[in-house]
Amino acid sequence: MNRFNKIIFVCIGNTCRSPMAATIMHAFLPEMLVESRGMVVLFPEPYNPKAVAVCSRHNMIMPSNCATELTGEDFSNDTLVLVMNKDMKHKIYDTFATAINVYTLGEFAGETDVEIADPYGKGAEEYNSCFEGLYRLIEKSAEILKDNKNKEDY
Repeated sequence: MNRFNKIIFVCIGNTCRSPMAATIMHAFLPEMLVESRGMVVLFPEPYNPKAVAVCSRHNMIMPSNCATELTGEDFSNDTLVLVMNKDMKHKIYDTFATAINVYTLGEFAGETDVEIADPYGKGAEEYNSCFEGLYRLIEKSAEILKDNKNKEDY
């Protein structure tokens, strides 16, 4: 039995990386509840059009949601929280007393030093590069989850 029933991807503003990551993971694990959040969401901003476009070019439809901020209620024993870099992971543990099961995407995929750069404000090439990096790590993470391994196995 898989330890996690839900996955939440987290980036800074929840308009680029985390919604792309959730869209990619949903393609690999359609039966899993996959969501995205941001660390700093000042208003319910729509997802970035460049992120939506790059997903579309890869035949993945990003849901038309708006940015949502991470809260203490998002953490639970059966929720896996995947972030884009080590600083974000530390910030979550420093900010939320309820934080558990938080890993960088690279760490969870077995590539501890790999972090996902923020393409926000950059061109289509950076968004595509971000997508490709996310895809590679999420493909590995999905296999780990499909194999029903627990984090202790890494």
